[in-house]
Amino acid sequence: MPVITFSKEYASGGLEIAKRLAQKLNYDYLDKEIVEQVADHTKVSHQEVMDFEAEGHINVRAYLSRIIDLDIFKKTHKHDEVDEPETTYDERDKIPYSFDTQGWIDSDIYRDMICKVVSELGQRNNVMIAGRGGQCILREQTGVINIRIIAAMADRIARLQIENPDLSEAQAQKQIEAMDKKSREYIKFYFKEDWNDAKLYDVVINTSRVNDDKVVEWLAALCS
Repeated sequence: MPVITFSKEYASGGLEIAKRLAQKLNYDYLDKEIVEQVADHTKVSHQEVMDFEAEGHINVRAYLSRIIDLDIFKKTHKHDEVDEPETTYDERDKIPYSFDTQGWIDSDIYRDMICKVVSELGQRNNVMIAGRGGQCILREQTGVINIRIIAAMADRIARLQIENPDLSEAQAQKQIEAMDKKSREYIKFYFKEDWNDAKLYDVVINTSRVNDDKVVEWLAALCS
């Protein structure tokens, strides 16, 4: 069965649909695993990777990493063992990533790691890759279905208020717009693509027009 990449508008019902679909197809739903692999390769904490991918494309460190050499700020570690042999670029470019980044992450390292980890995971069977530009990284790979879930703002507000009854309509809309902005800017910064461009996806489903049960049924049939 194909590899699936899954993109969603915030509060569109996409998260629940993705997990239900993965369960129905007996797929591995890959989200935290991606963070864990990036953290392991970069030798930083999982939390630091999560924090960086949430804000790294808009913060000062990400901007600076594009215009100056940040090597002088990288952390260094003392090794009791014999010094490791120098790693060539060609060796670094293999999957899995082997270059020792010495406990540092910036926008270039993060993008390189995400591309390598997602590319490697895309070679596995029965996997669903959640977000992180999978639709861009694997777009030329055969046997991949790129799925996107969207919904009307009014329905997204209603979904979010069910989960958070104390939110006013205005607060819910503000939260939705902020989350969408992060996702849009993430794709633009790292992949120079428009997150909303339908051409990035094989299937775009509007949950304002189709109920969740039917969406899962349709996608399961498509991916089987």
